[in-house]
Amino acid sequence: MSSMSYLQGIQNTFDYQAQIRNDIHVVATNWFVNRCPLITRVPRLPSGSTTFTIVSRSVRPRVASLAAAVAVNDIQISLVDATPYMNGDVLELPSGERVEITADPNAASGVVQVRRAVESTSQSTAVSGGIVRLIGNSRTGAEINQSGVSLRPVGVTQYCQTFQHPVQIGGSLQATASLALPTGIRTPFDQNKMDALQNLMDDLEVSSYYGRGEDPSVTGRPKQKGIRSLVSTNNVTTTPTNAAAYKPTDFIRDTMEKCRTNGGDPDVLLVSSNFMTGLATWGQAVMRIDAGRSVFGVPIDVFEAPFLGGVSIIEAPLLRPSTAICLTSAEVRLRMKRNEFWMPRGSRGDAYEGDWVAEGAIEVENPLHHAWVEGITAFSSN
Repeated sequence: MSSMSYLQGIQNTFDYQAQIRNDIHVVATNWFVNRCPLITRVPRLPSGSTTFTIVSRSVRPRVASLAAAVAVNDIQISLVDATPYMNGDVLELPSGERVEITADPNAASGVVQVRRAVESTSQSTAVSGGIVRLIGNSRTGAEINQSGVSLRPVGVTQYCQTFQHPVQIGGSLQATASLALPTGIRTPFDQNKMDALQNLMDDLEVSSYYGRGEDPSVTGRPKQKGIRSLVSTNNVTTTPTNAAAYKPTDFIRDTMEKCRTNGGDPDVLLVSSNFMTGLATWGQAVMRIDAGRSVFGVPIDVFEAPFLGGVSIIEAPLLRPSTAICLTSAEVRLRMKRNEFWMPRGSRGDAYEGDWVAEGAIEVENPLHHAWVEGITAFSSN
């Protein structure tokens, strides 16, 4: 008997179909484009490992804090952090006096040698904790052997979370012909399969917002860090200023102003559903802009408000109430180890089985370029 005839009926394409993964991420991202706008609209890049590093780089901060008071005639000042500054920098003290750094700062102690009262300003005192502002570097262009500023990139460990939603329908339920099903759904298995896919997408979306992260070496089940955990400095997670009468100026202060101050270019606002009510309470005429349709004909929801200067507003139904996320979108993406796929198990007895599976995590570079605000209890109409 030939090998071909021996394998016939034992190993053939029909037997293998239960092992073939069906990648459906393109379908899922188009179908859930409005319910899960974060994971369906950001770019996706592959991740070759369950653990990867998010690398963030920063520009020189334009402000510093005085670590000690400054008296008239002092020729050195102490900063809380002097590492971003260098010989020739012009600084402005809280009083308006400008000083010029005359030597490389002492990075360990924060002490900076300065020439006082430059640019026609007058010497004055300053209290500890006062804000010092960087004006800019001043040199001749011919100076050599000068030390530059080196701001080291910061790495944050992220973990690709695995999502698995099993689907199983068996016996008489699957065979029931009179069961009421939505249009286009033929069997209970198809209905449960669609419901499980939505649950998978919801899980991926919500964990990308609220995940706190857990190393897979702890339990064997990696959990990703969401945007709320990755954005630390520009993160208002307790009661914001004017939480009970939140105004448009408060909103700009807590989101776009913080991003732009730190070198970001925010262009997207993800807001909870009730935040749309807040915009109406503020008297803002939110306009829906034409962002096209998905391949299934689903209109893609994007809004703009005049007071936000062209920043796109996207309603995110799975965000908790009174939450807004301000993003520099070019620095946000999904790192997917495995895109959403359907893995059929085949059948056992009279049961049909399969799993929806996905594995990935959100990546947010330069957290200072993004902002998160929550804890608002009421929107002010004034």
